[in-house]
Amino acid sequence: MNTLLTTRHPVPPEPLSVLPPETTRVPRASLIDRAAMRIGLWLLLWGSRPVADTDAVDRHRQREFLLAERERRDAEAAMATRLWMHGA
Repeated sequence: MNTLLTTRHPVPPEPLSVLPPETTRVPRASLIDRAAMRIGLWLLLWGSRPVADTDAVDRHRQREFLLAERERRDAEAAMATRLWMHGA
């Protein structure tokens, strides 16, 4: 934008604190807007809730059980190999 083509204001604009208020009412959101914001907040909180822990606990227990079984089988196989190698 070319500022040389615009007209210049002879007086600088007054600060907003000096200007009289346009209305005495405090601006508020309408009832519908406030209801929509509450519903949106509720949905946001509901959507970000943690997942049910029972499924995670069950998966963890199953994984630990399988890991213990594998370690037990590996230990038995290692013992059998040692016994076979040493002729016991």
